[in-house]
Amino acid sequence: MKQPIFKKNTPIDEARISYIEKIVSRLVRRSVKKITSLITPYPISNAVFGDDIKGPILYYMFPCKGSITKALICLGDKPKSEVTINVSVKNQIYTDSKSYGMAGKSLSFELNKEIYSGDQLKISITPSEKDQITEVWVSFLWVPFVKEVEAKSYLISDLEESIPLEDG
Repeated sequence: MKQPIFKKNTPIDEARISYIEKIVSRLVRRSVKKITSLITPYPISNAVFGDDIKGPILYYMFPCKGSITKALICLGDKPKSEVTINVSVKNQIYTDSKSYGMAGKSLSFELNKEIYSGDQLKISITPSEKDQITEVWVSFLWVPFVKEVEAKSYLISDLEESIPLEDG
């Protein structure tokens, strides 16, 4: 049988108080709820329609530091031969450009390009002589760096209260 730690009707001394405080602090650490918040990327996109699309299909300037993670380009119809996609980022100091060959109806690629405030993105398309592009969709994901994101603090109880309960 387990022996009681403190016998009943004994005076409360300093050792007993420090032992109780240690137990309470351990229980408090175990009861902490964790909440994870996500910084979602911003989807930036454009669609161009016309009889014979060539050249720039998207211009975008970034307001703060971040990174471009992924890009997706879709054509209305599958091209007969390879279409060249040029992705260019420039600012007052440098220009960084990369070309991609697109043989199918869509092209998805990872950019993982760090962007600074004021950088300008230009995406352009160059079809072959055989192709006449009439529809182009372009989209990419941009994630601002954590320093640039507004941080808000909430009590867990406030977050739990703001979640609507489903009737059911």
